[in-house]
Amino acid sequence: MLRQLLHYLEWTIIFVLTTLILFWLMVIVLIKPVIASVTETEIAPGRLHCRSEQIVTDEKGHKWQLRLFTQVDSPESASLNLRLSGLSSQLKIEPNKPLIISNQAGKSWSAQNILLPSAPLPNIGQYNLKNIFSQLATEELWLELPLANGQLSRLQIPESVCLV
Repeated sequence: MLRQLLHYLEWTIIFVLTTLILFWLMVIVLIKPVIASVTETEIAPGRLHCRSEQIVTDEKGHKWQLRLFTQVDSPESASLNLRLSGLSSQLKIEPNKPLIISNQAGKSWSAQNILLPSAPLPNIGQYNLKNIFSQLATEELWLELPLANGQLSRLQIPESVCLV
């Protein structure tokens, strides 16, 4: 009797462990992590402000805050802006050169800095993406941000951020 009880206990433990392992494998494979959050705010009746923020690191290890936001006053006057903020005072964006957005297939688009003639800080640039956003696929993208020292800051934007 005791031997049979121990046998059932062994099989119960094996069953529970197998179930837990399968559950964790499903969680790891099927659930993608959330990298960005989307916030909607009604700033006035009929005026909606949506924003998504992420922190990404460029190829040189500098951190950048990406803020994609829209303000909708009416369907005709909606805007879609990308604000890039360098999280180091050493990063200074070249305001007169465009941001280049490219995909893995080699297709590229450009967007002009709309904070001209002067940005609130030299490490902030804002770009209107309204005309090109529909052309951007939900895939991994690269941003080439011109810096004031003549160099480029290359930011890899993962597909999971583009889906947000």
